[in-house]
Amino acid sequence: MEFDCLSLQMSPAECTCGPIDVLFVVDSSESIGSSNFQIAKEFIIKVIDRLSRDEHVKFNTGESRVGVVQYSHGNTQESVAMGDANISTIGQLKEAIKNLGWIAGGTWTGEALAFTKDNLLKRFASDKRVALVLTDGHSDILRDRTPLNTLCDVTPVVSLGVGDIFQSPPNPDQLGDIACGGTTYSKGLSLQRSSYTELLDDGFLQNVTAHICKEKKCPDYTCAIKFEVPADITLLVDSSTSVGSRNFEMSKGFVRRLAKRFLDAESPAFDSVRLSVVQYSGQNEQLVEVQFLSNYTEVVDAIDKMKFINGGTDVGAALRAATDLFREDAAPGSSKKLLLFSDGNTQSEDTLLKAVQDARAAGIEISVLSVGSRPHEDNLRVLLTGAPADSRAPFSERSLFRIPDYSSLLKGVFYKTVSRRVSLKRQ
Repeated sequence: MEFDCLSLQMSPAECTCGPIDVLFVVDSSESIGSSNFQIAKEFIIKVIDRLSRDEHVKFNTGESRVGVVQYSHGNTQESVAMGDANISTIGQLKEAIKNLGWIAGGTWTGEALAFTKDNLLKRFASDKRVALVLTDGHSDILRDRTPLNTLCDVTPVVSLGVGDIFQSPPNPDQLGDIACGGTTYSKGLSLQRSSYTELLDDGFLQNVTAHICKEKKCPDYTCAIKFEVPADITLLVDSSTSVGSRNFEMSKGFVRRLAKRFLDAESPAFDSVRLSVVQYSGQNEQLVEVQFLSNYTEVVDAIDKMKFINGGTDVGAALRAATDLFREDAAPGSSKKLLLFSDGNTQSEDTLLKAVQDARAAGIEISVLSVGSRPHEDNLRVLLTGAPADSRAPFSERSLFRIPDYSSLLKGVFYKTVSRRVSLKRQ
């Protein structure tokens, strides 16, 4: 399917984080305290909401999943997760999280991590996942001998250490082990806060969600172009009085961008794409500034030296000059592509149809770039169909580019859209 850069310019595609599975392991021991446990649950819900809203993670479709394990001492683990018998939406999961009750026992973190690994992680089989472990880092490692790095061989881990109700700071050594520090596994992230209320700070929440989505997928705005066969391309640039010198300079800037795109494109050989630049004005005012070159440095040097003609507007004469150029110098077997800068207005309408028909007979594919709010629609139809205006012959809008003013030439990815469409093989 063709990738249209213009659609991205007008309605930018969003970076997406998912699909991803997110596991929360939450300390519910006595040292946490009831009020802090409530804040921990609120933190989890806020992270879920931010992932949905800001990072466009789709939980309700089942594309991404969330699970929560709360724990205290031995065999007290309790889990709620997407896919449970009574949980089919993210709203139902958030309600289940709110209903988790504080256990208020000892702290066996290693066993809880093993429970998470053996239960939730077996159900959540996404290639992309992350576990967030929220604790004060004071696990009873004398009675709970399960390694604190238990999750490190199956998922990236973020340890969130928070001071407890006794105002003891989080234990950095245990938090480092939980986050896979000092092991052969990929090191995770360990964060510490002095109080649970800091978890709800907007900046902290943003940092957490950004870390979860650090490998988010963003749309490719490069809009790469490729020529399957050799191509000769001519840019036919309007240099008439109606354009104006300032707008002509903008046209030159746009032509420079097109030149780089075309000459840098993937092609059968390093010199199989060649570019000509012709500016035009009145009947005998056509200047060949570049004649089928493949060296960008030479091309851009010639473009920079272009001087505004400031004359009449004869599109038919310009097309005849371009057609003659193709006949004289086009490479055998190459595709012939012409991008005409014109809003269809011309001083010699009676010669336009014949000029277009001659160009088409020479195998030239014509695309038109129309600038401004007053185009001559009948003449644009002639340029794109090679048929009389009153025939109302249909034409592909993909061969016609419309923009409101010359400054729009240099905005966003418009030059990528134009170069890509021109490069495509006509159906």
